[in-house]
Amino acid sequence: MKQTLTFILTLTFSISVYGQQLQYKKANKDYSWRTSSKFQIDSFYYDLNPIQNSVKQTHLRISWIGQVVDIFSNDGENYVGVLTNIITEYSSRKVKGQEYKESVPRQEVFQKIALESAKVKFVFDSLITSRQLEIPTDSLIPNWNTFFLHCGSIHFQYKINGRFKVQKYFCPWSQSDTVAYKSIIVNNYNLIKAIFNLDSLYKQFEDELPKGKTYSRDGYRMMYKMTDKESENWIKSKPRRDYLKSIKDTLDNHLDSRLKNQEIELDDINCFENYQLVFGTNGKLQKVDVFEYNKPKLRNSLGLVDFLKNKRMISKCKKRIKKLFSVIDLSFLKLEYEIYRTFTFDHNGRFQLRDDTNY
Repeated sequence: MKQTLTFILTLTFSISVYGQQLQYKKANKDYSWRTSSKFQIDSFYYDLNPIQNSVKQTHLRISWIGQVVDIFSNDGENYVGVLTNIITEYSSRKVKGQEYKESVPRQEVFQKIALESAKVKFVFDSLITSRQLEIPTDSLIPNWNTFFLHCGSIHFQYKINGRFKVQKYFCPWSQSDTVAYKSIIVNNYNLIKAIFNLDSLYKQFEDELPKGKTYSRDGYRMMYKMTDKESENWIKSKPRRDYLKSIKDTLDNHLDSRLKNQEIELDDINCFENYQLVFGTNGKLQKVDVFEYNKPKLRNSLGLVDFLKNKRMISKCKKRIKKLFSVIDLSFLKLEYEIYRTFTFDHNGRFQLRDDTNY
């Protein structure tokens, strides 16, 4: 009993030292998904020591993108839990020889939160009752599909009375209902999230992140946190955005209809670049300009002749686009603001009109 109490007090103290405060670890190229295992990454960045080295009688770790739950016990009666919230901060880096930038990991940001012991015990008992820890890993389950794109996984690692085991389940949510064990795994995932209120805790974690930076949980979907000034301007622009959104469908349908009624001939020119169209409040096209990343650069061309040829091609495309829109009149909308659209042609000469407005 004394040993158990000491363990709980020690763990509680360690959590109180850094619990709920944001911690940072600079990105290291030697510890990425390309170079290291998940277990090595967890240990290096988030101070999550390997389960197989745990000295606890019971140590269970459940993880998925952005969150890790650790459950500890030294006597099978008293349980302690810790949640680790995780996100990656990204920075922009210019690509050598190109006109665009790429996003690269700058540092890992994480936060540890103590979980209520009664809830921790309930979750652990529920996992035992459902026989979750006896289920084979996904590669041993017949017909388990691993070909979904951008879908996360659930990992279970546990060491109980010296027995160590790892289970991984790729995209259990999208598996066929006929696949063995799917319902148990998904139900346990939903139970853990609900009991610990993990979605809400992660939202609070995101709210505490420094502003003016870009973050991602999975390296695919990016989230930019606006500065106070940017947020203020965003709020001020709401009436404009609401107005533009209210006329979006009418405007786009009208433009699409009028363009389809025209015979579009590109002849010997290729207009694959993206062009920004600006419509004035009078309903007429005011400006056509190619986006900066599509503008010809001498350093990227095959000499001066090629550079000048590309510039002439873009000039011809702009004239062709202006001609297409010269017969289109949006004055019936009585526009209150300028309208922006992106226009281009595909390799078959079909036009593509896109609205890139952030509403």
